[in-house]
Amino acid sequence: MGLKNVILILVLVATFVLIYSPHVENSFPLHADEWHHINEATKLNNGEFERGLAGYRIGFQALLSVFSFVNLVLFYKFFAATWVVVSSLVLFYVVKKKTNSFWIAIFSILFFVSIKSNVNILGLWFFTPLTFSIPFIFLYMFYFTEGLEKKNKKYLGISIAIMIFLLFFHAISVLFAIPFLIVYALFHLDYIKKEWKFFSWFLLIPIVGFIFYIFMTNLSFVQGVKTLFEALQFKKGWGVLEFKNSFLEVYSLIGYVLALVGIIFLGTKKKHLAYVLWPISTLLFLIIFKFTGTSYLVPFQRNIYYFAISLPILSSIGLFYLFKYLKKWKSPLRGIIKLVLIFVVLFFTFQNYYAIPEQIDVYTIIDESDYEALVFLSEFEKTTVLATPLSSLAIYPVSGHDVVSTPPLYDYVSESYNDAIIFYHVDDCNVRNQIVQKYSVSYVLSKEPIDCGWKRIYDGKTTVYQT
Repeated sequence: MGLKNVILILVLVATFVLIYSPHVENSFPLHADEWHHINEATKLNNGEFERGLAGYRIGFQALLSVFSFVNLVLFYKFFAATWVVVSSLVLFYVVKKKTNSFWIAIFSILFFVSIKSNVNILGLWFFTPLTFSIPFIFLYMFYFTEGLEKKNKKYLGISIAIMIFLLFFHAISVLFAIPFLIVYALFHLDYIKKEWKFFSWFLLIPIVGFIFYIFMTNLSFVQGVKTLFEALQFKKGWGVLEFKNSFLEVYSLIGYVLALVGIIFLGTKKKHLAYVLWPISTLLFLIIFKFTGTSYLVPFQRNIYYFAISLPILSSIGLFYLFKYLKKWKSPLRGIIKLVLIFVVLFFTFQNYYAIPEQIDVYTIIDESDYEALVFLSEFEKTTVLATPLSSLAIYPVSGHDVVSTPPLYDYVSESYNDAIIFYHVDDCNVRNQIVQKYSVSYVLSKEPIDCGWKRIYDGKTTVYQT
């Protein structure tokens, strides 16, 4: 095994450890979105899946359902780290093909895994449709640009296939790229005009996307046309948490500086132009949101992440060219300076990796005591269980019971959510009993003792009451 292969393996092992690290203290899924998709995958297996907003990610949920031969709740902690290793390998392949440089490809992995995660913007710590889509974004970008550059219809066909595939997993991971891919395509307009019949196949992407949209929303063709434009405008407050995001929240300052250096060195070379247009396009949409309060095609929070994942390639190119510049400097200290530069870059790239603002830091959804209580309840006939909205995310996947309410996915807050919050913030048994009766609750989970005359059927750090 050559030295370069050893370096690649060591980087991939370090990548797995870094992404897995949040699970050292929490062996369960970390994000509400992860639990939501486990929930929908479980429903899919049980024949209870419904169309609607949940269905836009049906491809991802169907993928999870395939893995239901293992306990998804317990094994989910390995998915994110494993998938980031896969994404890193894809990125390595793409960058090496594009630059013909092993070191630029290795650097790109390091900058890629340095992208920070939080519950607002998501990230590599969580296995969600967004992170699942990342290697496919790298691939369709590669095949699209190479296809145009080399006039290779096979590559372009692969790009079309990947984009259509992604529509069923995470459509916005295709939508965000359309503006800058169109701009990039204009530089190859002569070829497109000459092969216009072939390029008409790209129309399959919006056609399939629209058919999927009206199917999942159960709308007519006319209704779909009327609502789609509005559906692709994400107003301020779309997400559950509206946070004043900082660009340093997702990527290091030194990474940004090196990305700028990379852009300067790449200039307007047609071969790599799409990788320069990518961050420019997403940054432009972020600026539009700041001024108008509306993010078009994709939500503001997701655009920040698409902006972030465009930077590792540029940062690695910037770092590589700095090394190339040092080669010209005749000095016996050149080797030492290179080592120092690598150390400094790595230090400042990962220095604040775990520094996350408190409002968007990873939270605990359930702990071991909650899980054990839910496993206990799984032996009972299906009914309705009341728990805090956050821990309710785990009730259906673990126990198979229905819930009163889980946290809102978007800006709409339901009455049941408010009632669940009230239940755990009042000591009035009359109020609590009214809520229990309103939702036909059979079991209540609580970490604090509740003295409302209910039968205690499970004792632990989390107690189960039968109402």
